[in-house]
Amino acid sequence: MNKIKPALHTSLILSTFLMIFSIMDGGIWLFPIVFTYSFAGNLAYGAPVSLLSDWLTRKLVKGRLFVAAFIHAFFGAITYFVIDGFAWFAVICAVIFFFIDEWLKRKKTKAPHRENKRFYLTLVIVVCVVAIVMLAVNWISGNNQGEIIKNRSLIPEGYEGTVVIFYGMPERPALEKDGGFTVIPIKIESLPTLMRTDIERYGIYQTSTQDRGYSINQNQYFYVDEEGKRTLLDNDCIYHSGGGGVTGSDGKEIVYDKFQVTNSACGEDFSLKGNERYSAQGREIGKYWSSLY
Repeated sequence: MNKIKPALHTSLILSTFLMIFSIMDGGIWLFPIVFTYSFAGNLAYGAPVSLLSDWLTRKLVKGRLFVAAFIHAFFGAITYFVIDGFAWFAVICAVIFFFIDEWLKRKKTKAPHRENKRFYLTLVIVVCVVAIVMLAVNWISGNNQGEIIKNRSLIPEGYEGTVVIFYGMPERPALEKDGGFTVIPIKIESLPTLMRTDIERYGIYQTSTQDRGYSINQNQYFYVDEEGKRTLLDNDCIYHSGGGGVTGSDGKEIVYDKFQVTNSACGEDFSLKGNERYSAQGREIGKYWSSLY
């Protein structure tokens, strides 16, 4: 029970920070999502790790804070093998969790003012060292990743609705490069399960390329007419509705990304929430392709 408070405070701090950091991009809606996932993760994973740290460092006197900080950060970092790029959030949560947990422990003990000052100074040094190491590792890993994948989607002119892009499809062409962008030539097809409805037509492209772009803010979207002329779409004409994965009978996973496009209802409301009809269309597309594999 004594780990619930650190878990709660950690989740509140992380959620608030991310909300403030991205508030100009409509980040207010991030708060409940980040809080829910981080609180669940802190309770299910962070709290047991903190208890383990307490047990392993219970007999240490000198250097206990450094060892405890390392344990928290280490177990946060190894989540990379499960959640990949989101592991940095786990590390940040681990460090905040450690800081708050030690602070709460200190509040319960009576110590001379001089020892309190020394404790907080040591704690700040530990957190700063961990933060510097995290930044250094992030910088090194970022340099080793090479070029950031950016997509340039080419959408038939006038199309409005859901677009889905499948990656890792066998016997499909690989994506071509155009400067610093990966080009995705979208095709329009009819979904059998939505025949005779106003959302039966949807955008699709299938490629054998495994890597997909995650730099959403740098992606580009164009309408392309029959003569090949491109018209760049504004960001508020696009809604990123996420993606998913389909596991085939051979055990291989095919991942996909989805987004919505419009030219008649562009605006902040569309870019943040999308269109409910297109969302229903996207769900039907996911069900259809899942049934095929």
